[in-house]
Parts: sequence; structure tokens; C-alpha cells
Amino acid sequence: MPGWQPTQYSRAQLEERRLAALEWIERGTHRNREIAQHFGVSVHTVYTWKARLKRNGGLQATVARGASARLSATQHEQLRTFLREGALHHGFPDDTWTTLRVTNLIGRHFDVWYHHDHVRKILRRLGFTPQMPDGRAAERNELRIASWKEQVAPELEKKVAEGAILVYLDEVGFSLKGVRRRTWGTRGVTPLVKLPANWEKLSTIGAITSDGRFFQNTRSGAIRSTDVTQFFRHLLRHIQGELVVVLDNAGIHRSKATQAFVETHERLSLVFLPPYAPELNPIELVWAYVKRNALGNFCARSIVELKGRLVSAWQRLRYIELPQRLIDSNLRRDQ
Repeated sequence: MPGWQPTQYSRAQLEERRLAALEWIERGTHRNREIAQHFGVSVHTVYTWKARLKRNGGLQATVARGASARLSATQHEQLRTFLREGALHHGFPDDTWTTLRVTNLIGRHFDVWYHHDHVRKILRRLGFTPQMPDGRAAERNELRIASWKEQVAPELEKKVAEGAILVYLDEVGFSLKGVRRRTWGTRGVTPLVKLPANWEKLSTIGAITSDGRFFQNTRSGAIRSTDVTQFFRHLLRHIQGELVVVLDNAGIHRSKATQAFVETHERLSLVFLPPYAPELNPIELVWAYVKRNALGNFCARSIVELKGRLVSAWQRLRYIELPQRLIDSNLRRDQ
């Protein structure tokens, strides 16, 4: 009998033993029991080896093929196309894909019905992952937005090349209610962040310029038309040459008082963004940065404390030159 043997052989070791036994079997000089004792197997295993040798002509390992794919490569490509067309296009009530919906989609088009857990694997092989979608207003006019990018954006770049300063302007509110953001915590225990339920807030009117400067004015309450015109005066005092202010269609931007002020200042002009297209205004990313990095999980106990936090955020923005990076990335995206 052989000496000590492992309790479990690897696939490579099993094949090595079979091939070594093959030499003994082909010689024909050893009985089955002798072969079994020498290689540490049962006599039944030797019979199995001999039958396999007769059937296959060898004792080399074979690769199990597994179940054949129920969808062909062509059908997988068709499925990828269907998914990119969106769920609404395929009759679902909204444009989100779930594994149950994809299961239904595959069944309807290919008459193949998978368990929804297996559909997860198919989606990942096709390059899809579960993600939190961006929100977009249903009232958006995509053709109008595309037209603005194609016609207006190049004109703005041309003005910059001729020496004008682009000013991307917007307003934002900061509430004592605070902003929650992700944090690390113990598995299975949801972290708790205490935030006040007070809706008292500060409002900021701000702007970033095509040459990388950042301006802001923060006050209690809402921003009104008079605050907009005062902010324009501030910009005119600190920026030389032609100013082209890019802004949204808020009522305070289109008010008679605002328009009258612009008409009396020759080097100031306004360019309005398409409705519901905040992604075209890079200052929106400034507000998102401040809310996430300066106010995330921060609990201000008073308006004074909140304003102090914002002052630090404005200083940090200027220090890290974030406005210039946002302007540069916005111009590259529009090209």
C-alpha cells in the first residue's frame, strides 16, 4: 500500500496519477488489484480507467462544457440596443430598468424566460451596472438645449476670444435644516446625523467668470430684483471691459427693473440659458461642491454660524481655484 496520501487531490494531481497508471495498464503485465494498490485507488477505479481508455483513447482530463447559452451573441447585442433605447420606449411606465423588467423584455422578444437573479449577471456582462439616475425636468426641451449648444455656445467662446468676460450667474439657498451626505458606519447600523428642522435660510447670489474669478453676496431671505441689479453694479466695479452674463430664466432676471438696468450699461449684456438646463451653468457645480464639502452633515445652530461656515467655503473656493477648473471643463464639454 502507498504511504501517506492527502485527503483531497488537485485536478492536476489526479491527472498526473491517471497518466502514470496509463503506462501500467498499457503494459498489460499487472493485475487490476496490483495497479489499484500501487496508485492508492479502488479496483473499481481501475476498471473505470480502462473503460475510459477504450472509449476515449486516453486518460487526459476533459473540460466540461456546461449548459449552452440560451441567448445567442446576436441576441445579446439586440438586448443591449433595447436597453439603451430606454424602458419607456418598450412600454414601461417610466424610464428605469429593473431586473424584473429586463426579464420581461427578454421573454417578450426572445421567448426565453430567466430568473431575475440570472438577469443581473447578463446585465453586468453587457456593461450595465445599478446606478442612481440623474434627475431631469420633464418640461425640458432637448431640441432647444441642443440648439443653444450648437449656436449660442460658440458665439460666447468667440466673445471671450475677442476680450469679453463671461459671467455665469445663479442664486442658491442654504437652510439651517442642513445637508446629509454619505458617511462610514458599522455594518447593519444606520448612522444618525442630528439636523435641525428649522427652515430659516440664507440666500446667495454668485458668479464665476471665464477668467477664473468668483463673486458672491449672501443675505437673509430671498434674492430680489434689487439684489440682482446691486450685484451687477458690484461686477461692473470689479471687472473691466465687456461683461456677458449667462443666467437662467428666473423672474428676477427678466424683471423690468433688471432689464432697465442692463439697458443703461453699455458694456453689460445678458444671455439666457434654455429653461430647465442647469447643467449648462458651471456655477451649479460650485453650489453642489459647497453643499457636499462645506455643509455635508454640518449642524448649524444659528444663521450666524451658517454664514460663518459659508465664508470659509467661499475662501476655500478661491484658494483651490475651483471656478477656473469648472469653467474649463464646461467649455470642453460644449465643444
